[in-house]
Amino acid sequence: MKKEKYTFLIIALALLGGIVYFATKSDARRTKTTLPIGKTTVEDNGGKAKTKNGVKKTSPVGDVTPSDRNPLLLVKVPSNIANQRINHMAYVCYFNKQHRIPNCIIYELSATEVAQCDAPGAEKRKNYNFNADPLCADSPEWWEYKGSGYDRGHMAPANDMKWDKTAMAECFYMTNMCPQIHALNDGCWRQLENAVHYWAKRDKRVIVAAGPVLKNNMKKIGKDNNISVPGAFYKVVYAPNQGRAIGFIFNNEKITGSYTKHVVSVDYIERMTGLDFFSSVDDKLENKMEAKTDVQMWVDGKEDF
Repeated sequence: MKKEKYTFLIIALALLGGIVYFATKSDARRTKTTLPIGKTTVEDNGGKAKTKNGVKKTSPVGDVTPSDRNPLLLVKVPSNIANQRINHMAYVCYFNKQHRIPNCIIYELSATEVAQCDAPGAEKRKNYNFNADPLCADSPEWWEYKGSGYDRGHMAPANDMKWDKTAMAECFYMTNMCPQIHALNDGCWRQLENAVHYWAKRDKRVIVAAGPVLKNNMKKIGKDNNISVPGAFYKVVYAPNQGRAIGFIFNNEKITGSYTKHVVSVDYIERMTGLDFFSSVDDKLENKMEAKTDVQMWVDGKEDF
């Protein structure tokens, strides 16, 4: 009788163990954490890939190719500059954890996306808030700029991201921000953003890169006083269909007059920052277009300010 009881007990325990195993496995499947579609985090300059997701995302403008598959969004960053590459759906961030601001933000803007941005049903800026970047451990918090006297200056502007909910949410990540004087952010910098928006519509597509000019001994803000305040900012624009590129540099101060007074060559910006843009372009064309400073090749008088 005792033997039968022990046999029954062993069978019951085995069945109970099986039930617990399958319940746990099923629960693990239900609670598995996944990143938003199309996002990839890659540690550059000696780091290693952390997560990858190459799935296409469907948006109001159709299928969007993940940013890590666009060779024109590759920016070569010197090994002596702290750098983490973060591929978001609509742009790539090259983040500098030493300064807690981006080395560069780069994205492609098409005429189709501009049309969606300018349509009545486009995303509204008022519906989005600043947030820390969930893919960056060193991302500032939204409140770290409060009381600093500086705007959270977008490098990839919200006006270029209104074509999609994910694009808009991502452009409010703090890894897309730099401390900017309000008079610049709402002045010449905004003028240039509006011009680039129009150029994308006119030229069918443009590649846009923007970021700070980093130097030693920059002013600091933030909770731990470790967010650097750049003394200047750059913007680079490349029109692949037309084979031309141009650069701009603005001091981080109140600037009067037109953005056209701040034209420089892409070569000059590369020398100032150490970055290398558009290395996937044919060398002959790259060298030719990156040396030019003729703003008249871009401005046609229809830019909307």
